[in-house]
Amino acid sequence: MENKTTQQEVIQDADVISVEANETKTKSGFVWAAVLILLCLQAGSFWLWNQQQSFNENLTAAMTSIPDAATLEQSLSDVDSRIQKQLSGLDSQQISLADSIKDLSDSQQITRGDVEQYWALAEVEYLLNIANQRVLLASDVAGAREALEMADGRIEALSDYRLHPLRALLADEQLALSSVVNVDVDGMALQLQSALDNIDDLQVLMSSPLTEGDTDEALTSDNWQGALDQAWQEVKSLVVIRHQQEGAAAVLVAPEQRYFLYQNLRLKLETARFALLSGQPSSFEASLASASQWLKQYFVGEDRDAMLALVAELQSTNTAVILPDISESLSWIKGFER
Repeated sequence: MENKTTQQEVIQDADVISVEANETKTKSGFVWAAVLILLCLQAGSFWLWNQQQSFNENLTAAMTSIPDAATLEQSLSDVDSRIQKQLSGLDSQQISLADSIKDLSDSQQITRGDVEQYWALAEVEYLLNIANQRVLLASDVAGAREALEMADGRIEALSDYRLHPLRALLADEQLALSSVVNVDVDGMALQLQSALDNIDDLQVLMSSPLTEGDTDEALTSDNWQGALDQAWQEVKSLVVIRHQQEGAAAVLVAPEQRYFLYQNLRLKLETARFALLSGQPSSFEASLASASQWLKQYFVGEDRDAMLALVAELQSTNTAVILPDISESLSWIKGFER
């Protein structure tokens, strides 16, 4: 009995010791957790303190770099003084330039009348240039004469005795232009165009075809001579006889080739019209002569006669115009001291 009691006490003591050991372990774990939390809090506090110190240093540096009001005012004053110096320098340069212009004007003694005369003479030179170009490039006698008249009017308005030689030259040149034969080039070109429009109405010179009665009569002939005459007449009805100018053998042209006769005549008249408008009298006369010969050789009828009369009339017109030299007045005004 005593042994049992002793064993129970031993077991109870062991349980008590076990419970105390567990409590001791639990308290120790809480202590370590608390210590770890305290360390983390201390590390975070140190980091925040470090960041605050860095921010304060940057703010202090920025505040020290900003000038105070007195320094800023002094800088603005320096800039304003430099600008004022530059403006005063520009004013002095402008005054100096104005004085130079005044001195130049006083030395030249240019008046309003001098300026007007300068521009008037420049206009006269321009008109004389126009007159020479109209004569040399366009053979426009009327336009050149009108330009000379306008130039003479400008010179008359100036009333400058030094320009009297120029007016004398202009009078001579206007007289020379007035003596030029006036050729109605536009009217002649229109006449040629009318002839071109009526070429297709011309009748070509051809052998007349055999009639049906002549053919029947030839077929009933009993002799070989009649048959040969009939064959010859049929051959003649199929061709047109064209004699060469040199007297060589005749050339036979089929009726279907009459188109080339018309086109050749058209080419000759077109060439004459172009030569007339471009001022080539020799080519104009040669083309008209060739067209006249072509009309006489290959065409017949009243339309042909009317066209021949028109060509003869154009041939009788003298288109060789000799244009005078009117450049002397232009040379004179270019050498005039203004």
